[in-house]
Amino acid sequence: MNNTARTNIRTRFLTTAASTLLVAGLTTPVYAQSGGGTSESQPDEPVIVVTGSRIASAALTAPNPISQVSSEEFTLSSSATVENVLNTLPQVVPGESGFTNNESSGVATVNLRGLGEQRNLILVNGRRYIFFDARQVTDLNTIPTALVDRVELVTGGSSAVYGSDAISGVVNFVLKNNFQGLEATAQYDITGHGDGAKLNLDVIVGGNFAEDRGNATFYVNYFKRDPTMADARARSTCFLEDAVVAGSPTLQCGGSAGIPNGRFAGLPLGAQLAARPQVGAALDALGLTGIDANGFKLDDTGAIPSRFVVPGDRYNFNPDNYLQLPQERRILGGMVNYHITDSVEAYMEGIYTNNIVETQYAATPVGGSYRFQVNSPYLSPGLQNLLRALDDTETSAATRGDGFTTLSIGRRISEGRVRTSQFERNAWRLVGGLRGDIGSASDSFLTDLKFDAYYSYARTRNVTNSEGVILQAAFTQGVTTVFRNPTTGATSPFPFAGVANGGELVCENPANGCVPLNIFGPNISDAGIGFITGRTTSSQEAKMQVATGVITGKLFELPAGPVGFAAGVEWRDVSAFFIPSQGGVGDTGQISGGGYSIKELFGEVRVPVFDGFELNGAFRYSDYSLRNVGGVWTYGGGATWQIIPELMVRGQYQRAVRAPSVDELYRAQSGISEAATDPCALPTAATNATIQALCVATGVPSAAVGNSGIQPSFQLRGIVGGNPDLEEETTDTFTLGAVFRPTSRMSFTVDYYNISIKDAIFRAPLNSVLDLCYNVFQDATSFYCQSVARLPDGTIGNPGGVSAPFDNIGAIKTDGVDVSAAYTFDVSTLLGGDSKFSIAGSVNWLNKFELNPVAAISSLVNACQGAFGLTCGEPLPEWKGTARATLNVDDFTASIRYRYQGKVTDDRVTRGLLTASQLAVPVIKPEHYFDLSLSYDIKPLTLFGGVVNIFNNKQPLIGSSQEQLNTFPSTYDPLGVRFYFGATLKL
Repeated sequence: MNNTARTNIRTRFLTTAASTLLVAGLTTPVYAQSGGGTSESQPDEPVIVVTGSRIASAALTAPNPISQVSSEEFTLSSSATVENVLNTLPQVVPGESGFTNNESSGVATVNLRGLGEQRNLILVNGRRYIFFDARQVTDLNTIPTALVDRVELVTGGSSAVYGSDAISGVVNFVLKNNFQGLEATAQYDITGHGDGAKLNLDVIVGGNFAEDRGNATFYVNYFKRDPTMADARARSTCFLEDAVVAGSPTLQCGGSAGIPNGRFAGLPLGAQLAARPQVGAALDALGLTGIDANGFKLDDTGAIPSRFVVPGDRYNFNPDNYLQLPQERRILGGMVNYHITDSVEAYMEGIYTNNIVETQYAATPVGGSYRFQVNSPYLSPGLQNLLRALDDTETSAATRGDGFTTLSIGRRISEGRVRTSQFERNAWRLVGGLRGDIGSASDSFLTDLKFDAYYSYARTRNVTNSEGVILQAAFTQGVTTVFRNPTTGATSPFPFAGVANGGELVCENPANGCVPLNIFGPNISDAGIGFITGRTTSSQEAKMQVATGVITGKLFELPAGPVGFAAGVEWRDVSAFFIPSQGGVGDTGQISGGGYSIKELFGEVRVPVFDGFELNGAFRYSDYSLRNVGGVWTYGGGATWQIIPELMVRGQYQRAVRAPSVDELYRAQSGISEAATDPCALPTAATNATIQALCVATGVPSAAVGNSGIQPSFQLRGIVGGNPDLEEETTDTFTLGAVFRPTSRMSFTVDYYNISIKDAIFRAPLNSVLDLCYNVFQDATSFYCQSVARLPDGTIGNPGGVSAPFDNIGAIKTDGVDVSAAYTFDVSTLLGGDSKFSIAGSVNWLNKFELNPVAAISSLVNACQGAFGLTCGEPLPEWKGTARATLNVDDFTASIRYRYQGKVTDDRVTRGLLTASQLAVPVIKPEHYFDLSLSYDIKPLTLFGGVVNIFNNKQPLIGSSQEQLNTFPSTYDPLGVRFYFGATLKL
C-alpha cells in the first residue's frame, strides 16, 4: 500500500469517526446546559443557585444558557491547569497559555466568545477572584484544579448581577464543599518525543469538627512543567514567512533583519544617490551597485560587505525560543465554615499561590539610527571611504564633514547570551463572611429570607527578572567612538597625525566608564559584552477589596407561585502600580498606576406568571470614582416557559457595562513588538500613486517605497499607553433558546446569542493603524498617519513606532448558535455488571464576528468569522465542537474525546487585501483531535492514564499571519501525542 493510499484511508477514517462521534455527541452534551423541568420520568431537582442569578431555583431553569464542566472532565482531560480544558470549549477562544512565549507575562487566561480576556469575569464560589495585574484579568494558574467541583460558564452580559467586567460573560469555579477525608493525586505527563514532561501533585484533607457544626478543608498543590525548545519539533525549528519564489507563493525560512554580522541601511537611493556621486562611487567600489533599502550585511571579519537578501539573510530566532514554557506552581489554601447558631454560619477562605514561569528569546536585536565615526579603525578602508563620502555629502551644513555619519542598523548581539525573563507571581486572597436564615417578616410577605455578607482582600505581587538584556545607553555609548591622543588627552573623530594608530579608540562621551564596541561582524569583545549586558528587574502590585451584602427570599405569593427576589449592596476598590525595568532596549523607566472605587446597589426578581412561565429582571446602579464614568445603570430581563414537562424555552436581554481597567487608564507609554504589515514595504505601494505619495509624506525615501527593506522584520514597534479620559463600554446581549429533555437520561439544548459592544475600549492593532492611514484615510495630516513615526531610512523602529493608545473608538458585534446534547443508557445486559454508556457533545456555529476599530466609520468593519491573522488574531472558525463518549463497566472507565476546529481563512484574503493565489497558506483546513482516557478503581486507589492527540496531529503551518511558532499554538497542538498516567488515593 503506498503512502497516498494510507493517507486517504486515514483521512476517511478520521472524517467518518469524527462525524459519527459529533453527531452522536449532539444527542447529549458533555457540558450539561442548565434547563428543563420535571415530569414523571424525571426526579425533582434540588433548590440551588446557578451562575447568572442570586435567586435559588427549584429547577435548573436559568434564562441564560449555562455551560457546565464537571470535575471529572479535568481528570479525563489530563488537565492540571484549568485553561487546557476551557480552551477546548466551543464558547471559548484560547487566551494566554503555556505556549505563549512572545509578549507573555507567564499567565493563563480565558477569552469567552473571542471578545477579550478583559471582558469576562472570573468568580470562585460566586465571588470575585484575584486579578494578576493592572489589566484586572485573572490568572487561571491561581485556581486549585483538584478542588474544583464544577465550572459554570454564562456567556453574555451579566453586569446587572455581578458588576463591571462581565461583558462577555462569567466563568464561575465552584469548589468542593464540606470535604471529609483525605484525597491525594499524583500525575505525570510526557510527550511521544520523550520531552515536555509535567508533574502534578495534589493533596486535600478535610473533616468536620465541633459535633459536625463546622468543617475545615485544606489543600496543597505542586505543579512542574518542563521546557521544550522550538527546535525540538521540525515544524517550528525555523521561523516561516510568506515569500514568492519563481512567481509562486511559498513559505520560506526567514526571521529578523537584526543579524549577528550586522545589517546596515539608510543609504541614499534613486535621485538622492544620483545627487551624491561620491557615495555612488564608494558603493561601486565595494560591489554594492544597485543596492536597495534592505542595505548590506558584513561577513564574519566585518570587512567584506554584500547585499542583504530577503528572506534568506534574515536571522532565524526560533531555535532559542520555548515551544512549551517551563512553569513551577505551589498553591496552599483552606476553607472553614462553622454554624454559630442553627441559622447563622461563619465561613472563611484563604489561598496563597506562588507561580514561576520563564520565557526565553534569542539574543537581543538592536535597531535604529546611530552616529558612526567615519574613520573607525574597526572599518575596512572601503567602508571608511563609504562613510566619509556620506559625511562629506550630507545635506546639513552643520554636520557635513564633522567626522560622523548616520546609518540604520539591525544587529543581533549574538556574542552575548539569550534573553530570559523569569516571572514570579505571589498572590493571596482572604474571604470572611456570615450567611444564614433570617426567617420571615410575616406569613405572606418577605418570607424564607436568607442573607450572605462577606469581605474579601486579594493582592498579587509580580516580579520579573530579565537576564541578557542589552542596555540601550551603554550600547549607544560604545558605538559612538572617537580617537584620543594619549599624550594630550585631546579627542577627535579623526586620527591624530604622528600618533601610533592615530590614537587610542575611546567612547565619545565616556560617562561611567565605557568600552568601545566593534559591531561590524560578530566581533564585540568580551569586555564590550560585559559593558552593554545587564540584568533588569520590574515589579507590579495589584490589589482588590470587595465588601458585599445580599438578602434573598420570597416577596409574596402569586397564584402561580412565590415571587423570588435578591437585593444587596457592594463596595469595591481596585488599584495597581507598575515599576518598570530601567535602561534596557525599549524600556521607558516610567512608573505608572492608579486605582478607583465603586459603590453599588443591585436587585433581582423572579415572577411566576402562570404555571411553567416565569419572568425575571435585574438591575444594578454603580457609582464609580472615575470622573468620566460616574454613575451607570445596568439591567436585564427575560423569561422561561416550561411549555410541556419535556420542553422549556428561554430568552433574555441584558445591558452590561465595563469600566476601563487601571491598565487602560494609567499605563505608562511603553514600546511593544507586534506582527504587522507596513503598506509602504509592499510592491503595490510603488505602483499606487496615492499610497506612494503618502509614504513619502510620512517619511519614506521616495526610492525606497515598495521595497521590502522598509520593513526588515515581520514585527513592528508600537507605542502603547493608558488614557485617563476613557469612558465605560456598553453592551447589549440577546439570547433565545430551548431545552428539550424527553427522558431523565437525555437532553438537548439550542441557544442563539447576539452580543453588541459600543464605545469599545481599543488598543488598535498596529496593523489596523497602518491600514487606516495608508488605505482608508490616505491623509498625511490624519490622526492615524500622525501616529506613525519613522526612522530617517523610512523604517518603523526604535526610537519611533506606531502609536496605539487606548480609546473608546471601537465596536464589536457577534452572534451565533450553541447546540448541546447528552444521552446516557444502561448497557448492563450487554456487558454485564453495572455498565452504562454516555455520549455528549457541544458545538458552536459562529454566524458573525465583526470587529470595527473606529465605529464612526462603518466601512472599516472587519468580518472575522471564519478568519485568522494580523487583524482578527486567534482563529475564529464558523464551526467548533467537542464531544465525548464514555463507557463505565463496574470500576473501569474508558472515554474518548473528540475536538473539532473548523476551517479558517487568512484575514488578508477575507478583507480583500490579497487573493488566495498570492499566499502559500490562505486557508487552515479543519482539524480533528482525538484523546483517550482510562481509569480503574482499586479501593482506595484509582489508577488512570491516557493519550492526548492520539493520531499525533501536526500543527498547521502558516507564514507572516502566525501568532508564533509558525502557527497559533494555543489553538493547534504543536507538541504532538502526549501520554499521561497517575493515581488518586481516597481515605
